[in-house]
Amino acid sequence: MKEKHITRDGTEMDISEMSDSHLINTIKLIEKKAKEGVTIEYGSLDDPYYDRDLVFGHAALMALRYCSYVSELVKRFAEQTGG
Repeated sequence: MKEKHITRDGTEMDISEMSDSHLINTIKLIEKKAKEGVTIEYGSLDDPYYDRDLVFGHAALMALRYCSYVSELVKRFAEQTGG
């Protein structure tokens, strides 16, 4: 199954379909957000177990699927360099 990316305007696309510049800018944005903190929501507002956490660093990178974006960039670099 292909990893999906949702743009600011709500458009959904495969990460593999992102342009190089869009992919790199997304990675930079995720890194910035990981430093600033990301609010993660669990459940829905109607759920008695609904909760929110502010996470930073590695936990934020994991929540924002950083590895999926970096893996795609590494794959492209390897294809371009023949490695």
